[in-house]
Amino acid sequence: MANVTCYKCRRRFDLDPVFVGAELRKLKIKNPRHYQAVCPACHATNKVSVTEMQDELDAAADEIEALVKEQAKAAEEARKRAQAAAKEKKAKKEKEAAKDKK
Repeated sequence: MANVTCYKCRRRFDLDPVFVGAELRKLKIKNPRHYQAVCPACHATNKVSVTEMQDELDAAADEIEALVKEQAKAAEEARKRAQAAAKEKKAKKEKEAAKDKK
């Protein structure tokens, strides 16, 4: 766990390397230099150097991969549910329109 001190309120908090690694994978930047950690007390954004956390990220690489796959699977399932709901809503609307024509 990376221990970070908030620049604004000076509160110390920990960052989970698995969560940080998964969030860094979501970024569109290929090799990010910083991670933006949000302070749980004052909600200020703190820049944390990725190079300082690299050892912890490397140690948790397998867990990060598993979390990324799990998140991708959950996103795909949510997309499928949204599509099914949209189709159902469209079919219901068409049924009501046909009923109103009669």
